[in-house]
Amino acid sequence: MPYCQPSDVIALNKLFQTPSFTNVYVQVFIDKAVARLNNLLQPYYVVPLPDPVPPIINSIAADMAACLLCQTHFSDRNYKEDTPMAEMYRKRAESDLQHVLENSTLDDYPNIVKRQPDVPEMRKKIASTTPHPNRHMRQREREFEWATQSPISNVRDVVGRNWP
Repeated sequence: MPYCQPSDVIALNKLFQTPSFTNVYVQVFIDKAVARLNNLLQPYYVVPLPDPVPPIINSIAADMAACLLCQTHFSDRNYKEDTPMAEMYRKRAESDLQHVLENSTLDDYPNIVKRQPDVPEMRKKIASTTPHPNRHMRQREREFEWATQSPISNVRDVVGRNWP
């Protein structure tokens, strides 16, 4: 099951409830919204999210799709209310997504898998900028490597030597 259905998007606004907004037409915008949503969720969760999708994700995907739909469908018209309507959907989707990510509200749902941090990239690195580092600098690099790859007791030993 996708994050939302065309009926979810069409139900958001009476302007969408016309024959020109077919399920196939709306599904194009849902696919774009889901791709964007997956991209934003990817650093935090394993995507795509499994079924059943949490209701807040359904709402965010519908709002993103409605925003894209408004921007595309009404772009050739000079109605002043259509641009703010797209902005309203966009802001609501962004606000909800920010709340989900900041408060980790998806963690309580079954089958939602939180992405584990990529440990090697998170480790700090120290290096010399000189082409031929002196003996003292090489010793400091070895101490740093030893302290960052070993238990906490090793870090205390290095700190005791006035590590900067």
